[in-house]
Amino acid sequence: MQLGTERRTRVRQRVEPVLSVYDPDLQFITVFVDSTRDTLGVVVQMEDRPLLLKFGWVDFISSSDDSLRETIYSQLDQKLHRTTQLPHKQPLSA
Repeated sequence: MQLGTERRTRVRQRVEPVLSVYDPDLQFITVFVDSTRDTLGVVVQMEDRPLLLKFGWVDFISSSDDSLRETIYSQLDQKLHRTTQLPHKQPLSA
């Protein structure tokens, strides 16, 4: 299920800066919600490899930037078989 343009833009604005700090080669592709509107999916791509990041919709909306960053890094570490030492804890809006 697609989100409206404004909501897609807001999700992208929160996720893209985190992706670029984690790895500048990660590209934001799209965002969608499941039919129950409980789960938010964000598709990103690393080179030719698509990756799906999953979030609880309410958790995504209500989480702080630091919490969201940790969740994104954890999912990416698992999917890319990396271990991120979180020196990336600098503020996103620096």
